[in-house]
Amino acid sequence: MSTQSQNQSDKVAQHSDNLLKIVFLAVSTALVFVVTRLAYVPISAFNGQVFDLGDIMIFTFAWTFGPAVGAFAGGVGSALSDASLPSPFAPFTFVIKGAEGFLAGYIARRNSRWSLRLSWIFASSVMVGGYFLTNWLGLGYGILVGLYEVPFDILQVVAGGIMGRQVSRYLRNSLPAILPSRRTPMPKKG
Repeated sequence: MSTQSQNQSDKVAQHSDNLLKIVFLAVSTALVFVVTRLAYVPISAFNGQVFDLGDIMIFTFAWTFGPAVGAFAGGVGSALSDASLPSPFAPFTFVIKGAEGFLAGYIARRNSRWSLRLSWIFASSVMVGGYFLTNWLGLGYGILVGLYEVPFDILQVVAGGIMGRQVSRYLRNSLPAILPSRRTPMPKKG
């Protein structure tokens, strides 16, 4: 194979990789939005405080596709859901859920025996702590409202981690040929 043909083949493969990344990012973000927006239960009289299943999607995508997809899908998908309610939480959610998705994906990629559990613990702590501080200080609802939401947020990240781990494992086993992190190079024809 000539150098020019190899370069063109490499460009096509890079274009294909970029297209797959965009597709994973768009689908992941849309699914976080849809699940967060449709699978929820209001937990208080305050506008926007809900118990939702969006963390399942955030952990799933962070653990399957990595920290960039986890951060973008978690932050943007969740914030769009809050903004559609409307809710004063949207800008806070963008940062909190984005950090949750990033940490879950980043720490899980460390390939240690405990990396998945540690990613779950750190990402969950950011989510629970972030909303506690948002309620208490960011929106000025007070410490009692901040504490009121904590048990619901803990249940939300526990469900997110338990279900997200199973869905991520399924996706990683079902899609190994197309996942960017697990793809093997095609053999050269010769």
